[in-house]
Amino acid sequence: MILGYSITERDLTDLLLQTDDHLKAAYFLKERFIRFNNSDRKRFTERKTKEEELNRLFKDMLDSGIEEMKECAGTLRSWKEELLNSFVWIDERRLSNGPIEGKNTYIKKIISNANGFTNFERTRNKFLYSQNLYETYSITEKKTKVKRKGAKRDTYRKYK
Repeated sequence: MILGYSITERDLTDLLLQTDDHLKAAYFLKERFIRFNNSDRKRFTERKTKEEELNRLFKDMLDSGIEEMKECAGTLRSWKEELLNSFVWIDERRLSNGPIEGKNTYIKKIISNANGFTNFERTRNKFLYSQNLYETYSITEKKTKVKRKGAKRDTYRKYK
């Protein structure tokens, strides 16, 4: 109620876009890229079609006269092959590096929680065990123990 009346989010967007033509052009170019990136399999025909659509988007960004859109077009153009490769479908899913990024983040969290590790093989085994949820392990698989080399620890003594 800051404006003194109720307004929907869409109406607020329209109101803001009426204030500046550059803002309006940038907003619609951004929305075009989002629609391009979110296209589903039914709309996807072949890579050449997506490449043509992306080239038209680059051209419109450069022709907009908005400096930020020109920079954005340059950045997207430098990642053009990767963008187009993301539209490859395998088993009803688009290719993505998201799952690998998730595993890397998980490993970094384990390392952070442990405050570092001193035994690489033990650390590696911990990562493999925690990431392979559907694997089964048996006691007889590995005969050698993975322990720290060096002097044995002293026994724990209770103080009275």
